[in-house]
Amino acid sequence: MSGFLPIVDILAGAATDRARAEWLSAVPHGVVYRDGPDIAAILNVAGFEAGHKYLCALTAQVSARRTDDGRFPQTVLMATEMARLLMWEAVKTAERSSPNE
Repeated sequence: MSGFLPIVDILAGAATDRARAEWLSAVPHGVVYRDGPDIAAILNVAGFEAGHKYLCALTAQVSARRTDDGRFPQTVLMATEMARLLMWEAVKTAERSSPNE
């Protein structure tokens, strides 16, 4: 038993950066907000820097002040999307250089 909530345990048990990226891509934003420090620690221990940067972007988005009509500012959305794309590019690059994983 890790002490994490079950949804965070799934990330802690992920064996590859692809699995971690898939988890980060699908996890509810409320979990990111609530368990951000635990998620960051798991990503840091795994050495998944691109995932950590995406987590930071998601945290910034969840915490961002929205516009008067309730949308996130375009700059916040662009930063999150760029971090997501870079995370997936890091996963694909690592897989190309280590095809046995």
